[in-house]
Amino acid sequence: MSFLVASREDYLEARARWNEAVEAGRLEEALALVDAAASWAERNAERELVERTFLNRAAIALELGAGAELLPELRALLMRSHDAENGFLAAYSLARAYELRKESKKALFYAQVGRDRAESLDRGRRASSQNQLGNLLVAESRFAEAVTVYRSSLELLDAADRLRRAVILDNLGYCEALLGRRLEGLTLLRESLRALRRLGAERHELLARLDFCFVLLEVGKPSAARRHGRRALDLATAFGDADAEKNALYLLGAAAAALGDRFGARRWYSRLQSGFYPDADYLPDVLLQVDVRGLVNLKA
Repeated sequence: MSFLVASREDYLEARARWNEAVEAGRLEEALALVDAAASWAERNAERELVERTFLNRAAIALELGAGAELLPELRALLMRSHDAENGFLAAYSLARAYELRKESKKALFYAQVGRDRAESLDRGRRASSQNQLGNLLVAESRFAEAVTVYRSSLELLDAADRLRRAVILDNLGYCEALLGRRLEGLTLLRESLRALRRLGAERHELLARLDFCFVLLEVGKPSAARRHGRRALDLATAFGDADAEKNALYLLGAAAAALGDRFGARRWYSRLQSGFYPDADYLPDVLLQVDVRGLVNLKA
């Protein structure tokens, strides 16, 4: 899509549109809108707004696969910016970049910097910071700590912030289930998934479906798990999310095996092998002999 930004009013409209697109998971559309706004801002706006626009663009680009090329400018902006919001956004994006690179120690460092920068900002920013910190604690299997942080994040949210609440409920439900409180976890995951479906937030729905599928397998409900796993696989394929697709195939194989369907399990594992491990033709046979759930880390 194209959108002409020729004034500050156009910029504000573009910003509202890209925020809406991000919430709905239409990241390519959001990126195009930010690019249009950035061109105007660089010619006409004050430095803080130019930086803010860059930071919004960086956050979207990271989710679309950009990475190393953004890190130097993000670090430089974090060091030089006197704007509290921009400093927070820079730290948040750095933490997310290192999270995507599986460098959890660096990600945790920048998430803690972001939490400190968020202290002077609104409750929504503080809640986002706490949620990010919780995600990184989960990646290090520090589930009990993550639960405390997620609950703190929920307490900060305004009632109207339905999307962020649904995302945090998903994260919290997954942790509760892993800590042995499976029924509580399922209740939270179900609430999250219903909210995400109502909001049309399909990228977030994808992750919630995977979590729900995993926990359903844990409580011995493979038929329901298979249904959610198939929907997650469809969404992962549509969004080109390779990690989510791989996890969905693992879980679908485990669901088929739990249902006594060895042919179906082999079919899912063969698809996993051919798509992600082309040189490991032995993989389907191996996976049929083990509990695949132990091989899946949905949050790492």
